[in-house]
Amino acid sequence: MADDLHYMYKPTHAGPLPAGVEFLSLPEFLADEAACSTFWELIETQFRTRSKFLSIWPSVRFVCVHRDQEGGADGFVLISAPVNWQIDYVVVRPDSRGQGIAQKLVKAALGQAYLHSAPYVMLTSKESLRSLYENCGFTVLPTASVIV
Repeated sequence: MADDLHYMYKPTHAGPLPAGVEFLSLPEFLADEAACSTFWELIETQFRTRSKFLSIWPSVRFVCVHRDQEGGADGFVLISAPVNWQIDYVVVRPDSRGQGIAQKLVKAALGQAYLHSAPYVMLTSKESLRSLYENCGFTVLPTASVIV
């Protein structure tokens, strides 16, 4: 999209996973039927890009999941990981927003990228989310350096 920004992060360290966050391989995530159901509901209701989701799904390798105090999944980050990592979706249940869940999930993904020796983590997002990603350590790439 024309108004989207492209970001890059070079993993330099890992910390412990934040409370309530799990880092799962795709098979581990798919084994959690309740989390998958919540995720699919969010994809259907929060995004108008179902075709994008279906196009990236085959390359997803990891999922960061945040769980609320009752253990229900309320936030997700999908990570494609061919060589560099690509954060494809960051989504939090509407009733759980404003609690820093997206930032916890993204930072957990970045720490895991370091542990998995990913050279870079990339993502594309709207300008309105710029402060979230910059606060997580991402750098906005100049438009000319984006490879299409």
